[in-house]
Amino acid sequence: MMEFSEVAAWGLIAAACVYGLGLNRLHQAGAVALAALAALATKAILLPLV
Repeated sequence: MMEFSEVAAWGLIAAACVYGLGLNRLHQAGAVALAALAALATKAILLPLV
């Protein structure tokens, strides 16, 4: 089982990775929006494991 802090940490890691990759192809606002969606998707997938 995972703790909520681990789920939040994985969400932040996913957001940082997507932001870094998206910044090369998108404007900063688009990269931030894509990173936020990645964090929410990661948390939504992992939250049932808590």
